[in-house]
Amino acid sequence: MATFRKLFTRTFTLVWVAGLLQELAWSVMIHFPGFLSELGATETSIGLLYSLSAVAGLALRPVLGRLIDNAGRRPVLLTAGMANAAAVAAMISIDDLSGLLVILFVGHRVFQIAIFTAMLTLGADVLPKEQRTQGLAIYGLGGLVPLATGGAIGDLLLGWGDFDLLFLCAATVSLLSWFMVWLVPPQPNGGSGGPRRGFWAALGQRNLLPVWLLTLLFAAGLEVLFTFIRTYVDERGIGSVGVFFLVYGGVAIVVRLTTSSRLDRLQPLPLIVGSMALFATGIIGLGLADSLNEMILSSVCLGLGHGMMFPIITAQVVTRARDSERGSAMAIFTSLFDLAVLTAAPIVGVVIDTSGYTTAFVGTGVVVALGVVVYSVWERAISVDRERIEVS
Repeated sequence: MATFRKLFTRTFTLVWVAGLLQELAWSVMIHFPGFLSELGATETSIGLLYSLSAVAGLALRPVLGRLIDNAGRRPVLLTAGMANAAAVAAMISIDDLSGLLVILFVGHRVFQIAIFTAMLTLGADVLPKEQRTQGLAIYGLGGLVPLATGGAIGDLLLGWGDFDLLFLCAATVSLLSWFMVWLVPPQPNGGSGGPRRGFWAALGQRNLLPVWLLTLLFAAGLEVLFTFIRTYVDERGIGSVGVFFLVYGGVAIVVRLTTSSRLDRLQPLPLIVGSMALFATGIIGLGLADSLNEMILSSVCLGLGHGMMFPIITAQVVTRARDSERGSAMAIFTSLFDLAVLTAAPIVGVVIDTSGYTTAFVGTGVVVALGVVVYSVWERAISVDRERIEVS
């Protein structure tokens, strides 16, 4: 309990609650592809729309990183938070596949990206260094709880009403998150670690390159699931979005609660390889599943992998990046999730349309598994080079 009291300062608690509310608003939007399907969109067009939002997010990432480092985390959060709530609320007026729908959706995704990046950076800022991985694991619970419940909440909202009710609730919760951020006192933008070199210098930093690869692999798996799980359960006729995320998120929460206090004392490489192996196995299992039990077992594997993976990889970014470039490093980190949408979502959408979910999901899992092998070799090579330099 003393450890948790040390982590949960007033500022961190406000950031944690704000992140929890924002992730809850985000998680119910997992049903958005169903809204697009009702309007007549195909799997390929859904993937392309998500890719368009990813292009916008990627194009703005260098500016976002610079704003977070120079203007501060809080101003970015307050501006993007209000704009995001307005964009989601405006979707209530949409009743066809129009240009306005594209503008609102892309705007929502970009604003959400800015919120997630700045919130994660602020959360890392206020954590003690010696408990950084544990703190990020606890912070991540604010995303896992909505992940576990958001699909089910969305199911309930759509059962009680329609997508207008879902959009209204998401916008309202976003405003509550904005209010919590407003209560957070201003924080320093960065610490020591030398002068700010900028977004591109952080991107090319040698010991961060394998971390970027690992993040991209993880993001690709996540985005495939988040983009197509709604239509997957409709096509297969097993389970539901709510069941999938309840099991997935619930297992991840249990893993996070039971392991977070040990993460700062263990070597990250074996944990990363094991976690990603479980994650890849879950994706492959989902592609092969033809019963509810098989879907649940795959969801358990995904939850185990995700529960361990996210805080470890986030801590690697925070630890290896300069303090003065933390905002830019976090902007790169979150941009890789957009890059995954841009590359994985349309490719997998086409494969689903042409060859089915089994080929698409199994193929994704295999790519993730092979990529982790490359990461492991790369990371070991960097470690060997570092040891040689220290000896010489």
